[in-house]
Amino acid sequence: MSQDRYETGRKERLSYYTFFTGQNIIFMFVTIFISIYYTSVLGLSAGVVGIIFLIARVWDTINDPMLSVLVERSRFKGGKFKPWINAIAWAVPLATVLIFAFGDEIAQLPMWMRITYAFVTYVGWGMLYTISDAPSYAMGSVMTKNKEERNVIYSFVRFGGFVGMVIAMVGAPLLVDKLGGKWTMATVIMCLLAMMLMLTIRTVKERHVVEQQIPTLKQIVSAVANNRYLLLFILAFVFISGSNFAFTLMPYVARDVFNDTTLSSLFLFAMIGPAMLASPLVPFGIRKIGKIATFAWAAVAMAVLSIITWFVGYEHIEFFVALTMIKAIALGVILIMPSIFIADCIEYSHLQSGQRLEAVAFATQTFANKASTALGGAMAMGYLAMVGFVQSTAGVVVKQPPEVTQGMWDVLNLGNAIGAAIGLVIFLLGYKLTDQILLNMKENALPQDNTSTHLGLAAK
Repeated sequence: MSQDRYETGRKERLSYYTFFTGQNIIFMFVTIFISIYYTSVLGLSAGVVGIIFLIARVWDTINDPMLSVLVERSRFKGGKFKPWINAIAWAVPLATVLIFAFGDEIAQLPMWMRITYAFVTYVGWGMLYTISDAPSYAMGSVMTKNKEERNVIYSFVRFGGFVGMVIAMVGAPLLVDKLGGKWTMATVIMCLLAMMLMLTIRTVKERHVVEQQIPTLKQIVSAVANNRYLLLFILAFVFISGSNFAFTLMPYVARDVFNDTTLSSLFLFAMIGPAMLASPLVPFGIRKIGKIATFAWAAVAMAVLSIITWFVGYEHIEFFVALTMIKAIALGVILIMPSIFIADCIEYSHLQSGQRLEAVAFATQTFANKASTALGGAMAMGYLAMVGFVQSTAGVVVKQPPEVTQGMWDVLNLGNAIGAAIGLVIFLLGYKLTDQILLNMKENALPQDNTSTHLGLAAK
């Protein structure tokens, strides 16, 4: 479908993408550095950090649906999603600053107070992030009826997100080093930049919000529980993405495996920089072989390349960087496609139950993203604790025993391969929702339900 039938202009789409640049600066800053901050500055053990992550994710199983239901049932004059997004653009950066603020002072407190502060600020941040994430992704589903345009929008949303990840991965370590380990100041600078980028979403328009009665809690629960494709995809994604322990482990790998903390930025960039190439590749892959095959082949590539990296070993840094960069393209495809699949699941639910629940559906993506990163971090830190990881306090570097460095290498690569393989099996066996199935459902529903004309489905 040609671009002259697009409902959105380039400026509006760019404003939408840059919101995710700012949001991902924050998300990646927290994801990458929270473990090393907790263990190296606050002096928490790897086991305690893993427990904090696990408890936070258990809370998310209650919190994320609760907040998404609140968004779904709200009705504001400014729109269904924009009022939430506009308000949260300043709240999430503030919550991020609180996580990393006053580290030196908190490190002097009793251990129980350090753990309490870490837990409360991290859980609070997660709640606010849910409110920023689900409505912002749901916006893409009401900006246009054009399905191809929507696929392009969601593909380049991740490109904007990847730019934010690179800024956090490369800029944050350099900034912390330049400021002499002053985490509070570094966090404030990164969050101010993120906030300015997030505020651009104010110019984005909601065009196609389907008018319907405010859904009851029972209707919402029923619609999600009966959307088997949504649930199966989220489960598969958590396995595939959650086993990517690199977000948590790369700073440790640079410091303890390769004995050079300055390599952290290089490794993190190698892991996500090439992923930006996936943004134009995903629409191309969908047109040529379809969504399901594109996602599946990316998962296969992740598993195979992880095994190859493990066999090659860490004696040759250039091989590690090269393989990481190749694997990053597959990772990019995997991170881009959930929004596309979930948008289809929203259409499926609307045709099946009559309820169009964008915020709730995308809250499952938010939960999957947080669950995959936090569970990955919890498993990685838990494994390191089992093999004898030694924590430090106030930034003092502790040399890890050989079994710990080998454990880092094993979980970084073999863990990723195993998780990707399990997720791939779940996905291939369970997810069968194609454009043709949606089109057939729409055609069957048309005589009885005129509201389906809002869906704007197109055959592939």
